[in-house]
Amino acid sequence: MAFPPEAVRIAGFTLRQVTSSIRTQSPYSFAQTAYDFMGGTWAAELTLAAFDARESAAISAWLAGLNGPAGRFELDMEAMDYDGPQGMITADPVVAVAASARAKTLVLQLAAATDTISVGDYLTLDGHLHIVTAAEAPTAAFRQTLTLWPRLRAPVAAGDPVALRAPYGTWALAGSETALAVSQARVRSRTVQLVEAL
Repeated sequence: MAFPPEAVRIAGFTLRQVTSSIRTQSPYSFAQTAYDFMGGTWAAELTLAAFDARESAAISAWLAGLNGPAGRFELDMEAMDYDGPQGMITADPVVAVAASARAKTLVLQLAAATDTISVGDYLTLDGHLHIVTAAEAPTAAFRQTLTLWPRLRAPVAAGDPVALRAPYGTWALAGSETALAVSQARVRSRTVQLVEAL
């Protein structure tokens, strides 16, 4: 896996959260019941723009090399205008306490007493993108307990690295087709659908 080539310029990025929860309603009483199947994944729409034919060719070659949804690549969160953690982070944290797959609570070991992670921050653990939905205050031992979405994909061990200052996601094309659009003004663009690569 690698980040896209330099010629790939992102003109637009739409990030979607997809959950495996539903709400049903009785047709008789209108009583509602919510079901949470504990699944969650990311989906995205990426609009790529090329300024000249050489860049367009490089983008075409990269997309072809992905071989539809078979290929995987990484995309940093700067693509969606994410400026990094809201709190003070002097160094990326590590996992402080092991957690099992599907857990939504994670304890991180921060590097300094001034470090803190905030609700809405993104982080990457084992190549998977997560967003912080709840954050307790850091302890005197520089540990902070977080609630994440989506749940952990795999077990994590104490000491596992966490990318917080430059989070990224691992992606694949959602389908087997890509298309190039060229306007009369010779503006070249592509819009591709992405899914989180698990």
